[in-house]
Order: sequence, then C-alpha cells, then structure tokens
Amino acid sequence: MNIMKYETIIGLRYLRSKRKDAFISFTTWISIIGIAIGVMALIVVIAVMTGFQNEIRERILGINPHVLVMNLNGEIKEPERIVETIKKSGEVTHAFPFVTFQAMLQSGRQLSGVIVKGINAQDMMFMKRLMKEGDIGSLNEKGNILIGKELAKNMGIFKGDFLSLMVPFAGVSPMGAVPETVQARVGGVFETGMYEIDNTLVVMSLKDVEGILGIKATGIEVKIKDVYKADTVRREISKGLGHGYFARTWIEMNKNLFSALKLEKIAMFIILALIIFVASFNIISSLVMTVMEKKKDIAILKAMGAKKKSIMKIFMIEGITIGILGALIGSFSGYTICEIIRRYKIIKLPEDIYYISTLPVKISFFDVFLVASITTVICVLSTIYPSFKGSKIDPVETLRYE
Repeated sequence: MNIMKYETIIGLRYLRSKRKDAFISFTTWISIIGIAIGVMALIVVIAVMTGFQNEIRERILGINPHVLVMNLNGEIKEPERIVETIKKSGEVTHAFPFVTFQAMLQSGRQLSGVIVKGINAQDMMFMKRLMKEGDIGSLNEKGNILIGKELAKNMGIFKGDFLSLMVPFAGVSPMGAVPETVQARVGGVFETGMYEIDNTLVVMSLKDVEGILGIKATGIEVKIKDVYKADTVRREISKGLGHGYFARTWIEMNKNLFSALKLEKIAMFIILALIIFVASFNIISSLVMTVMEKKKDIAILKAMGAKKKSIMKIFMIEGITIGILGALIGSFSGYTICEIIRRYKIIKLPEDIYYISTLPVKISFFDVFLVASITTVICVLSTIYPSFKGSKIDPVETLRYE
C-alpha cells in the first residue's frame, strides 16, 4: 500500500507545472483536450447515425410488415385459414390478407404508374397516424382510395378528386389479357416519409380489388410484438403452414439498406477512432518529455531502492490519468451536445429532401461506455513505451553528470 501510495503521489505530481500559478502543464492540457475532442466527436457522430438508423427503421416498420407470408403459386385462395394458423404464434399481434398489383393512375392529362394495395380498412389502423388528409374509414365506401403525399403533389390531386385507375390484367379472354378502367375517388392522403412509397402506393379496399381481379389475397402481412424476433417467428410460421408457403422478415426485405447503414457506422467509428489514436501520441510525447526532464529524479528514486516496476507505474499513472480525464471530459461534452440537439432540435433539415425536419439523435449509454473504454485502453497502451524507457535509466550514469 505504501509503495502504491508514493507511486501515485509522484505520478500525479508530474502532471503539475513547475510554475506555481499553473496547476497542470501546457503539454498535459494539450493531451487531455486532444483525447476529449476525439471522444466527443465520436460520441456525437455515433448518436446521429444511430438516430438516422432508428428513424429509417421506424418508417419502414410503420408501413411494411414485420413478416410477409406468400404462396409459391401467387394467389392465396383461403386467406382466413392461413391467418388463423399464423395467429397461433404467441408473438403475432396482427395478421391480415392483402393483394398487390400494378396499375396506371390518370388524372386529367397526368399519368403515373402505381402499386395498388388491396387491404381491409380495419386492418389499416397502424397507418392512422400517417394520414394527412381524410381517414382510413373512407375505404369502407365503394370506389374510395388512399394515395401517398408525393403522388398527390406530383399529379395535383386533392382529397375528394375523382381518378381513373387502369388495370392491365383485370381479366383474360381468348385474345389475351383484358385491361379495365375503374373510376376511383380520393378518400385520403397519407405520408410515410419514404419517397418511393409516397410516390407510388395507392391503397384500395380489399373487397373492391376482389371485384376487379377476382383474387382474395396474394399475401399475408404479419405484425409481431418484438420486431427483433422476426426470424424466429418466420421459422415458426413456415413450419406451421408447410409446403407451398414461404415467409420473409423485414430485415431480409431491407437487408441492403441496413447493411449499408451498419457499414457507414463502422466506417465512421474507425475514422473518428483515429482521432483518438493520434491524440494518444500526445500522451507518448508528453511522457517522453517528462522522462527526459525527470532523469535526475528517477535516478535518485532508483538509488533509494525503487524498482523498475515502480518507475514504470509512476509514468503509467500519469498517462492513464490524462487518458481518463480526456475520456470523461469528452464523454460528458459529447452527451451534453447530443442532449441539446435532441431536446431543443437546433439543427434543422430540409424536410422535402430528408423527410424529417430536425437532425435525429439517439444516445446510447452503451456506445458512450464503449468509446470511453476504448479510449482508456488506447491511452494505457500509449504509456507502455515511455514508462519502459524511464525504468531503464541508469542511476549511476545519470548522477555522475549532475
């Protein structure tokens, strides 16, 4: 205990400046500030990227199924039975049939290719918060449709307008596919925040779609309690339905997007970690300068019986203290900046480009702890070389020229 005490006292004393009016030397401040800036930048960037990732995930899950069940033959002829089988899983909260097909939407001289999704109004309550005009209940009226905000803006469509929906494969004759034009009325406008969906999706009553195509369902959408258990639920559903059916999770359907986001996050982590790595060289240079300056002190300590291990501990304590102070200041600063951005929404974004009005920030205490821990490890490693060099000083040679 006594040995450790004197090593700690000396190590902390070496942090101080020789000048009485300065508590910590200038080089020590440079080292601490360098570490703190690196930690702060890393925490802020990771928080912003996590925020974007969560925002995108919520938007995807807001409109898309957690698990999608399809039939190899295309049409599901007994959707009620399939839904009941799927609902036997304890994780499933909601399951309902739907039909999708491509069509052309016409309003005056405006034409646009769209994806029409047939679904029952009672199964669309999860989209209630996405409605900008009208309501989901309007689908219960025959001929009513819901369209995305971007589609409405591009075609100059408003709630209550009448449109023509041209279905290319509404029937089959000896001459081939028979197209059909259906008159529809805009019952509401929704906004998911995903441009492709808002610009191409048209929602129609499943009953109306069945009257046009004669198809009951082309798939079953499944919502579950825990979205991260989607793969387990997928395997359970596939096993329960047997041959002829297959299921896909929201992770599989958006694999490329989330893989790209994950890769970007890792890349930014590595790039910004280099800032901390570079800052750690300040610790090395600071300790090397301290070793050179304190040669006489080291020689006296060794002459008094201090071992090489004790000399190493003195300089390691000095370096580790710098690293811990930098990590703590950087973590606190980074967390404070993230909290200010999140709470006061001071950074605005153009909503027509990003579909969000402010910069999303998601603070993870695990990320903060991870960054601080890695920083501390880097700082510990950076103290090894100068500490070792300090312990190798020969007291006889040093004191001979003093």
